[in-house]
Amino acid sequence: AVVSTQSTGDWKLEHGTIRGFPGATETTENLLEGECDILLPCAKEKVITEENADRIKAKVIAEGANGPITPAADEILIKKNILVVPDIYCNSGGVTVSYFEWLKNLNHVSYGRLTFKYEFDSNQHLLQSVQSSLENRFSGKIPVTPTPEFESAMGGASEKDIVNSGLEYTME
Repeated sequence: AVVSTQSTGDWKLEHGTIRGFPGATETTENLLEGECDILLPCAKEKVITEENADRIKAKVIAEGANGPITPAADEILIKKNILVVPDIYCNSGGVTVSYFEWLKNLNHVSYGRLTFKYEFDSNQHLLQSVQSSLENRFSGKIPVTPTPEFESAMGGASEKDIVNSGLEYTME
């Protein structure tokens, strides 16, 4: 059955639980072993083991946790021709964001403040290099004025800009 995550989330906010969600049926079935196309074991490692791997019915397992499948279970899943999308792919965005948070928390300051002076000086050197090259080529004083966009960028990146840039680079 298809369940809307938005309506489920709205129901939980209103009722404090997903119990009683319209169209849903409570079950005591082990959900790891239930019929499904895609299984997402998340938030806990080593939940699919040699003991239960042969009872997994999913066609695809997308590892949302770090190491939810033991090596012995992985061998069983391979023999059953179940596609496993490794945790490194499924939760790399979270790992990347955690890395940036770790960097900025080293000194309890935002990451942008850690790099502002370096970036500002680098941009000044770039402008001076362009100006020197032009003046050498054309023998005269040639002022180089940054565009408003460049001037704005020289003010430093926000944390949001840095995280977005890092995520874009990671996903390339």
